[in-house]
Amino acid sequence: MPKIFMSYRRSDSEDVAGRIDRLVAHFGNDAIFKDVDDIPFGVDFRDYLNESLDQCQVVLAVIGNTWLNAGDGQGKRRLDNPADWARLELEEALKRKTMLVVPLLVSRASLPRADDLPQSMANLAYRNSAQARPDPDFHKDMSRLIGQLEQYFGRLSQPAAPPTTTPPVVKPANPTFSFEIVTITGVEKGLLGLGAAKVITSRRQAQAEYLRENLGNGTTLDLVTISGGTFTMGSPAGEEGRDWYGNLNDALKGVNVEGPQHQVKIPPFLMGKYPVTQAQWKAVAALPKSERDLEADPANFKGDNRPVEQVSWDDAIEFCQRLSKHTGRKYRLPSEAEWEYACRAGTTTPFHFGSTITTDVANYRGTDWEYEGKTYSGSYGQGPKGEYRQQTTDVGSFSANAFGLYDMHGNVWEWCLDHWHNTYDGAPTDGSAWLSSGESKLRLLRGGSWFNHPGHCRSAGRNWLARDYQHDLIGFRLVCASSWAF
Repeated sequence: MPKIFMSYRRSDSEDVAGRIDRLVAHFGNDAIFKDVDDIPFGVDFRDYLNESLDQCQVVLAVIGNTWLNAGDGQGKRRLDNPADWARLELEEALKRKTMLVVPLLVSRASLPRADDLPQSMANLAYRNSAQARPDPDFHKDMSRLIGQLEQYFGRLSQPAAPPTTTPPVVKPANPTFSFEIVTITGVEKGLLGLGAAKVITSRRQAQAEYLRENLGNGTTLDLVTISGGTFTMGSPAGEEGRDWYGNLNDALKGVNVEGPQHQVKIPPFLMGKYPVTQAQWKAVAALPKSERDLEADPANFKGDNRPVEQVSWDDAIEFCQRLSKHTGRKYRLPSEAEWEYACRAGTTTPFHFGSTITTDVANYRGTDWEYEGKTYSGSYGQGPKGEYRQQTTDVGSFSANAFGLYDMHGNVWEWCLDHWHNTYDGAPTDGSAWLSSGESKLRLLRGGSWFNHPGHCRSAGRNWLARDYQHDLIGFRLVCASSWAF
């Protein structure tokens, strides 16, 4: 008879664990072990735990919003105590090669990162998770979980296939992470136009595959797997904000800088989950140089988890070369087409959040800006004005897009591999970088920054600067297009 071991914290998810009576109804009461109260008095709980796991094929790790940081009443995290029940149960389960350990995320919790777990439990962060959302989705999620468990138990009961002379090589599944996607679905103005606007959002949970590069000394780089596809690059006529180029450069007055719109086919690739951070920069800057020196700590706004800035395009190229040599994988800057494809993540609106943006979901200038007699609004479309933080923020402080990429709008401009061209006339349609036949000093930037008004931060927004230019508005993000060795 199949058996399921449920690991949970009472303070975190006892109410949900009690509601998962559908597992009992489906598999039978004797098939579920879920509470330490089941242990008889006087029995060594460690022996009883191991014996119970010996009888089970699946462990459900029920994780709610307080599971990771639950305290012990003395200001210490329970998970850091080697005698903590939840830790003991999952440590033992993760040691067993034949045990299926499934994180069950309840109350819309997120899967913990490996760095936030004790080292003995870090592997939990790479297990594909299931969900048990609140009503009205709870029973639908439970039905899906039961169906998946039935399939798993069915495979266990099948006789083993006869051995072959050459066992097939099975590529392991990539680890996944969970994240929340925020979409701005509308804005309600105050009565008679008075009062603050109410921004209406929808939220949903998603998962994405990623791969992790170890940079040494505890510093890692996470890259999200981006499926290939075809998309429309550029902005449509009439999109608010696409005319700002002529205000800064007379030569571009009336020029369709974000057009013509065109179809681009993008091959699959890996892209940095975040802009390159200062911790990542320091780790790679310490590696042997390729062609040029790198400043060890160039950023103006200090913080290991903030994006590195005040780096030129040439600095970013040197960073890629050092990292490529160190890892044996080809790292580079994204092409402009790859960047926009990744930013949009299947959307066609000005932002991946929707038709507008707020400073609750991104870091940009949410107040009006006076420049050379012209006012640039801190709001976009029907959206409200907001905050002007006047500095970068830690990467990942806001919601991701549907690909699982963070900070694609605002925070820092991001260098692309391409040379600058005034329009897309003659641009490649295969996702490759557009390089001039002659050497060009101007390079592409995308995404806007903490300093810029929202129109600059659109998915189609473009900018250009000299390749040796450095400013605290400018950082970069990595792409790895080569095959990954597991």
